Formats: sequence, structure tokens, C-alpha cells
Amino acid sequence: MDLNDLIKKNVMSYGADLCAVADLSTAQEELHAAYGHCFDGLTRGVSFGVYLPFRVVEELLEHPTHTYLAYYDIANALINEIGLRLHNDLLKMGYEAYPIPASQRTGAKNGSIFSHRMAAQLSGLGWIGKSCALVTKEVGPRLRLGTVLTNAPLTPGTPAENLCGDCTLCTDSCPAQAILGRPFDEREDLSLRFDFHKCDAYLTETRQTFGKRICGRCIAVCRFGRPEKNQ
Repeated sequence: MDLNDLIKKNVMSYGADLCAVADLSTAQEELHAAYGHCFDGLTRGVSFGVYLPFRVVEELLEHPTHTYLAYYDIANALINEIGLRLHNDLLKMGYEAYPIPASQRTGAKNGSIFSHRMAAQLSGLGWIGKSCALVTKEVGPRLRLGTVLTNAPLTPGTPAENLCGDCTLCTDSCPAQAILGRPFDEREDLSLRFDFHKCDAYLTETRQTFGKRICGRCIAVCRFGRPEKNQ
């Protein structure tokens, strides 16, 4: 069994639903600009996803739910466990690795320790939709992502084709009008596609009425990954 197959087998056995490898050497300039040089030498990203329950996500079209919040936390905990176990596997094989937490915010401009979506997009798991979420053919954006950076000589996947086309479901459903309807372009600033301030203000309002910052309508409404009877 080659190294790619072994890594994927392990990751899937630990509970992931999807797994692929990203070539991060093509994004070194972006990585340096966003995160400095702390990830230098880790030119591969093992990207993996854990599905969220479809019907639980679907309820977000009507209102926020504590059930969604519960499974959001459960998925994040599983991702962190998978990341740690994969890190330890790679370490025992003699490679360097860095497991990225599922949902860790920082005070920096980029907001997170590392972009799971970037690695997932480069690996071919899916593409970046107009909502700025990763969209997969299997479940659309209804999943949580994990990443382990490594210097292991893994063969990377190919970035997936963006299939959003003229669809505007996520744009039209955004209660904050924060999704601007512009297709993803890695050369453009995020602000051209997404108004963070509008989203943040809406989530703050939701916290006042619901008790937590939650929305997720753009994830729930996406046409990709919907059961055929709901198309």
C-alpha cells in the first residue's frame, strides 16, 4: 500500500467521510502573507471532512437550533481527534506534521490559524462557493473540515471545477445580505465576495435573540448534496 492510500485509509477509519491531499507549495506566497513562515517546509495538506446531519442543517432554513450547535461541536471534536491521530501516524513514520484545530479563531486579520477551505479546495474535495464555504458534490457545504500539514511526500489531488454557475440561492437567502454573489477568484480580496461586517452584525443580533451567534442559511439552501426528493 502506497503512502497516499495508507494515509487515506487511516483518516477514513478514524471517522472522516472525505479525504484528499493538497499541494501547498503552489500557495506559499499567500501562506506567508497570511501566516508568516510558521508553516514553511510543510508543503502538503491532508484535507478531510466530516458530514453534518442533513435534516439538522435543513432546519436552519426556518430558524437557528441548538441541535445544529450540538452537532457542530461534535463534528469539530471528531475532526480534532482525527487530526491528532493522523499527526501521530506521520510522526511515527518520520515526517513532520501540524494538525490544524477544527475551529480556532485568532485576533489576526485573517481570523483563523489556517484556512481549511483553501486546503480542501486545492486538494479537490470541492470548490469555494459564492457563500465562501467549501462546496462538495457529495453533501454540498454541509460538512466540517480538518487539515493536517506535513512534509510527507504525498501525491496531491487536482483542484475541483467550480460548479456554482449562475446559481444565486445562497446570495438570495442571506438575511444579512453579506454574500455579494461574486464567483470565487483566489486573486481577489475576500471583501469583494463577502461583507464581513454585515454578517457579524447579523450574528450579533442573533445572539441577542437566540443566545448564540448562528445562521447557516447559505449552507442549508445550497442545491448541491441535497437528496433527490428535495431537488
